[in-house]
Amino acid sequence: MSAWSRSTLLRVSLVLGLIALLAIGVVLAAAVFTERSAGKGAGINVAGSLRMQSYLLAAQVALPGVDVAEREKQVRAEVAEFETRLASPELATAVGGGELGAAAGGIAAQWHDEIRPLALRSVRDDAARTEFWERIHPFVADIDRFVKALEADLEGRIHVLQVALGAVLFVTLVLVVTAVLVLDVQVFEPVRDLVRCTQAARRHDFAARVQDTGPDELGQLGAAFNHMIEELGGLYGSLDAQIAAKTADLEQKHRTLELLYETTRELARPPLARPVLQRVAESVRRVLGVEGVVICARVPGARCGLPLARAEAIPGSTCDAVQCEVDVGDGTASLVRLDLAHGPAPARIVSIPLLDGERSFGVMPMTLAPARPLTAAQVELAQVIGRHIGAALAAEEARDEHRRLALFEERSVIARELHDSIAQSLSYAKIQLARLSALITGQAPNAQVQDVVDELRVGVSSAYRQLRELLTTFRLQASGKGLRSALAQAVDDLRARTGLEVELRDELVGLELSANEQIHVLQIVREALANVEQHARARHAWVHAARPADAQGLAIEVTVEDDGVGIGSPASPHQHFGLSIMRDRASALHGRLEVGARAPCGTCVRLRFAPLAAATGLSAAVVAEVAGS
Repeated sequence: MSAWSRSTLLRVSLVLGLIALLAIGVVLAAAVFTERSAGKGAGINVAGSLRMQSYLLAAQVALPGVDVAEREKQVRAEVAEFETRLASPELATAVGGGELGAAAGGIAAQWHDEIRPLALRSVRDDAARTEFWERIHPFVADIDRFVKALEADLEGRIHVLQVALGAVLFVTLVLVVTAVLVLDVQVFEPVRDLVRCTQAARRHDFAARVQDTGPDELGQLGAAFNHMIEELGGLYGSLDAQIAAKTADLEQKHRTLELLYETTRELARPPLARPVLQRVAESVRRVLGVEGVVICARVPGARCGLPLARAEAIPGSTCDAVQCEVDVGDGTASLVRLDLAHGPAPARIVSIPLLDGERSFGVMPMTLAPARPLTAAQVELAQVIGRHIGAALAAEEARDEHRRLALFEERSVIARELHDSIAQSLSYAKIQLARLSALITGQAPNAQVQDVVDELRVGVSSAYRQLRELLTTFRLQASGKGLRSALAQAVDDLRARTGLEVELRDELVGLELSANEQIHVLQIVREALANVEQHARARHAWVHAARPADAQGLAIEVTVEDDGVGIGSPASPHQHFGLSIMRDRASALHGRLEVGARAPCGTCVRLRFAPLAAATGLSAAVVAEVAGS
């Protein structure tokens, strides 16, 4: 079999190639003709200018009133110009050979033999001038015939080109018609047949076949199309079953995703209560198609588990005391067969562990329906849900532990505050009562007894004030308003009691302190303000909380200043514990407390410390949780 019969592309390419060759030939011929025609046109122009130059020469010969020398000069110039044009390359190129060459030679001979000598003699000889006038007109007529011969030669060439172009156009049209016929028979007819069969297949008519199955490209395409239609017809017969199977599979996956979403949503909302687990169990039973689902928690030290939620067709059919003892296993999924009193056949129970990492929180036994075993995907889904439930139980346990630790931390803070303030004041009052009792028993002077009573009154008042401050502090902490609100409240209380002008500047925006740090800072500020109220005799006070510029943003500086009488000694007076307690609180914050004079007058109390949250880069809640654990 030849390549001609096997390739439609070859046949079409041959016809199109012939058309392309003809087009190239026409372009080349036109280019050659254009180049030669350009030379002909220039030659015709030069030949025509010979006529004009002849008349100019005659005009110079016959010009009256001109000096003989000047006339001779002008005539010679016109003669030289004529000879230049006669010998021009353009004219020689246009003439070529043949009759045009002979005609050009005759004109040149006539010029050199007759016209030129007569023109030169006519300058001085009147007889020669007369003969020149007689010979110039025939000479111009010869030049005119020569120009017409050149034009006729050019027109002949154009005519030949027109004939050649017409012939090429005719051949091209024939080839185009041939190409169209070849394309229609060899390409478009098979394509139309393919379109017809494709439309039939779209109408589910798989009996249509392509007629052209020859050895060329479209024939091979037709054979392949016929084979595809046969296979498509066979596949279409089972397509409904496949669609139904895929639909069922997609529905099952949708139910699986819906179950996972519902389970995750239910378990993610604290607290983890029994109704939440009940809804999860019911969702698992509905989606997996089992008869019973029980979420059973492991009880430390007990043989049986504790059912947290039940979703059973027959109450008690899945998890009784014996089953729970069996189902609470080693944390791996297992299939258990049990003989139950309420059923005629042994129950098949799949035990799904409730895991969080490697830790087991119980199991989720599921009673299978008769003749409906779980697939591997369903078992895997149940295990995933079991891990979700285990993680939720672990999170709830962690929340309980966190709440317990928070309660212990709160009680520890209260005990520390009572010990550091009220307990010392009451201890001082107890000592004063012992002194008072000794003085009364020994019948001491009334002045000494009165001094002890006054000191006892001051101590009890101080304890009462500290108790009220502690109650106020813990109420503020419970309200969640934070240190800013507590400082503002302390300043407002001092203004209301004393009438002092107190200015508060809190620049700790964006810096979070733990509850313990807030209490210590607040108590130091309150103690400093109490000293201002009782001892300073001041008119103004300032409270400023900010980050010092030299601490790189990791430290806090709290200052309390006044314009009072100043402090004599930075140590606590006898039987007074305010400054000592303030220093103890600063030490508890791992900071430093400075008490000194303020320029020009008054006292300055400065606290500087680095918050634990700022030093570690963690939030105060996380720090408190880690510190508590």
